[in-house]
Amino acid sequence: MATDPRTEPSAAGPPAPSAEPLPEFAGVDVAGLAERAGHPVLRAVAGLLVRNWPSGQDAVAYYEDGA
Repeated sequence: MATDPRTEPSAAGPPAPSAEPLPEFAGVDVAGLAERAGHPVLRAVAGLLVRNWPSGQDAVAYYEDGA
């Protein structure tokens, strides 16, 4: 009989943020993606983003420091 390996997290402490930079997606054409996406879920999600995208006047960026 095979046993499954245990997958509990180690007791090394809480995870730390990665030093790896986040990918840059500022140049993605979301409207074009909504029109051309081959996968139905991606097409639906991109369509929802386009429909709910705020105008330049209404767009707001938030930065909250949890410390």
